[in-house]
Amino acid sequence: MPEPLPTPELEPKDIEVLAYIHYNKFITTKLFHKKFHPHQSYKTAYLRLRGLEERGLVLKIQNLPNEDTYYYLSRPSLRRLSDLARILISTEVRSPHINPKEREHDRRLLELRIHLEADPSLEKILWLSDYEMRCGLRMSWKRALEEGRGWELAGTKLQRLNRRTPDGYFKAALEGIPRAFVLEYEHSPYNREQMASMVLNLNRDFPGALRLLVSRDKGQAVRLLEGLKTQLKGDPRQEDLWGFSFFQKAVSLPFVRVPWVNLTGDYLPFVK
Repeated sequence: MPEPLPTPELEPKDIEVLAYIHYNKFITTKLFHKKFHPHQSYKTAYLRLRGLEERGLVLKIQNLPNEDTYYYLSRPSLRRLSDLARILISTEVRSPHINPKEREHDRRLLELRIHLEADPSLEKILWLSDYEMRCGLRMSWKRALEEGRGWELAGTKLQRLNRRTPDGYFKAALEGIPRAFVLEYEHSPYNREQMASMVLNLNRDFPGALRLLVSRDKGQAVRLLEGLKTQLKGDPRQEDLWGFSFFQKAVSLPFVRVPWVNLTGDYLPFVK
């Protein structure tokens, strides 16, 4: 019988960082720098991650010499955060699997998230990642964890969802008005079946949320818009529920400056 893994001690400054990495399944050195040390040097971010690794709190993976390193939580780290009521975990605790085929999609999605979270026009943002949704976490549970009320969830166990989830679901105040958003990042072009599945899922599980669809490039965004326009033709209620753009714009401009267009090609009302 294997010996139990040691329980690491966490400093208060570690808890937020480790919980954030867990929320997204992983983080890279460059994205860690952008999220947690944007006004400091890259070396500062690198050394902090190295410190977490040396203490056994994170593990890393790197396939190519020039590739950005991916860090994810170790099992002892997951257990400790759960003991502190900072995260919820399933009964079978294990470090997440990072699929090489999905890494670039997931990395860009995390870059989008970090950019949106830093945007001052999106106030009081609360985010539920695709990884958290697939694990079975609910928005109300996430809010309790973020507000330090995780002890209220004592005994709650996550059960993995088998249905499709969007790439992100978040709530924020935009121009002072509380809004709900779902985010889809289209790295590889969706086929007709994938589009239909996405529409069915969003209409069923997120009926009032604004759907933000970010494609890999402009041409792909136009193709997706035209494909969904055909599928949703004749339903005027859908017109302003969809916003289309592409990665280069969405990750470099303020949220209200991104050229979000609806199903008819007009800008959404909040675009300035």
